[in-house]
Amino acid sequence: MRTFGEATGTILRLPSLLGAPIQAARVRISTRQLDAILDQVEKADLKAKELVVGRSVAQLTTNIESTSWSVAQCLDHLAQTTNAFLPAISAAMAGAPRLATNRALRTGTLTRLFIRNLEPPYRLRFKVLAPLIPRQHDFNSAWDAFAESQVQLSKTIQSAAGLAIDQVKIESPVYARFNYNVYGAFRMLAAHERRHLWQMEQILKALDDIQVRNSS
Repeated sequence: MRTFGEATGTILRLPSLLGAPIQAARVRISTRQLDAILDQVEKADLKAKELVVGRSVAQLTTNIESTSWSVAQCLDHLAQTTNAFLPAISAAMAGAPRLATNRALRTGTLTRLFIRNLEPPYRLRFKVLAPLIPRQHDFNSAWDAFAESQVQLSKTIQSAAGLAIDQVKIESPVYARFNYNVYGAFRMLAAHERRHLWQMEQILKALDDIQVRNSS
């Protein structure tokens, strides 16, 4: 098992992230919201490392059933999803106005409902669209892709400080019928990570149970 580095994701620090000083009083509420998402991304990093450390490559690449994913495939799917959304998010942020008042960022009603259904332990399952179906079966490659996508996600969240990112929307890069404001998209990606980390945990528990049954 390879050694994994420290978790990525840095909590926002005022007064400056975009080059010019930002008045703390003006963005205090929205900055706290972005801090919360960054904290969720960092916790996802730590949870992923906790799940894979000490596991064999065989365990991390095993599909319990022919239609189920392995841990490596879950990581690859997370990386693909984040990488699919970030270009659209960055493009939308380029046109986002600066926050004029000290207010909270809004998620949007439909996005909030979608996030609620993403959260584990989940009952509602979604069909994974072709662009996001895992392609990578090698664990090391899947891990590296996941880790890099987390770094880029954290940087993008940080760059949103002081911007009214709930006033600009993106069209889903994988399903054009849906769109989200950028703040809702960040929250959705964080919930999506928790969903598949929980899935990874269930996969490993099932493998442990199989090993116990076989040994007895």
